[in-house]
Amino acid sequence: MARIVILNPPLANSAHELGESWTTVGRADGNAFQIIEGSVSGRHCEVRQRGEELQVRDLLSTNGTFIAGRKVSEGVVKVGQILRLGDVELRFEVSAPAAPGTGFNTKMLATSVAAAASAPSPLASAPSPVAVSSEGSQKLHVLFVDDSMAFLELFGGLCTEFAKGSWLIHTATSADLALAILAERSVDLVVLDIGMPMLDGLQLLGIINRRYPGIKIAVMTGNSSETRRADALANGAELFLEKPVTAEGIRGVFNMLSDLIQWHREGFTGALRHVGLTEVIQMECNGRHSSILEIRNPELRGQIYIEAGMITHAAVGTLAGEQAFYRLLSLKGGEFQVKPFKSPPQRTIESRWEFLLMDAARATDEETGMIRKSPPPAVGTEHAALGDDVVVVATYDGKWQPENGNK
Repeated sequence: MARIVILNPPLANSAHELGESWTTVGRADGNAFQIIEGSVSGRHCEVRQRGEELQVRDLLSTNGTFIAGRKVSEGVVKVGQILRLGDVELRFEVSAPAAPGTGFNTKMLATSVAAAASAPSPLASAPSPVAVSSEGSQKLHVLFVDDSMAFLELFGGLCTEFAKGSWLIHTATSADLALAILAERSVDLVVLDIGMPMLDGLQLLGIINRRYPGIKIAVMTGNSSETRRADALANGAELFLEKPVTAEGIRGVFNMLSDLIQWHREGFTGALRHVGLTEVIQMECNGRHSSILEIRNPELRGQIYIEAGMITHAAVGTLAGEQAFYRLLSLKGGEFQVKPFKSPPQRTIESRWEFLLMDAARATDEETGMIRKSPPPAVGTEHAALGDDVVVVATYDGKWQPENGNK
């Protein structure tokens, strides 16, 4: 059994038993070993036992991580040596040979994923691909780029289970390691963290888009904001996601990433399930495509015109322009189809698509928006020609009920 023991009073003798998985140490809730002391950062470092050594990685802490009095970004603590986090000293102890590692530990998920979700950390020495078995099916190559080994271990482990042999997962803890992997092999999907040292995720996003324009890219961060979302989408991300903090959250993110991998633009028809209408629009606009996105459910049918990556027109029922766009973005269930582009009957939208999506999200959250400033259309069915052979049919009966009763 191995553990780290605090030596400073009044926390003296507080200890944490170690395993072979990366675990986080810090002041904030959610760390595997929480140390409530002012000089310890919220996410201070992450540690992992390897036999009679303790591997340590500082998470860009404010007051530093020290081994034998020397400040380190990464290092190894020997048995009996002192590890200092800020002003707190800990001793690494091993009382018996370490038990064989069990690999991914789902019991640690609730705390370790939450800790890793927002923790930046320094460079790692090498990527760690995770192979998955496959029964006669071609594997999809997925690259996760995040500077926290704890998060990569937990997130990659569950995604491996959810993929059931269809994904070959590669991981990298820095931009240079990610680019090295991309130079060596073909990758179907890259999932990037924004907060990275030296070269951040947004810069890496731009580099990947220029060098490998066919790769699908999703951004996942523990510190989301509207500005970061707009920057990520403007730089070519096809999805912008918040890092999950539960096993169920990871399953939801996995489902969205899986749908993104399987998305084939030409002639694709699918249900608005895990990938929503917002993500479909992101894919088309980021790719600077020209297309007509037809959206329908049992009650409404409308179209969004995308021309060279810009949204130029939307129509549904008696609504046109931004009001129609926001109405269609309120759809929670239904089907979509990407059709070949034809010029719209008129161009009713001039705003950038990133801001249209942000406004639509705010309207949904607040249950307000531009579409509510206009009276509802009359009950009935309307037909409008929107091109040589494209017809929009919209039905409104005084209420809006998405498919399958979802709201």
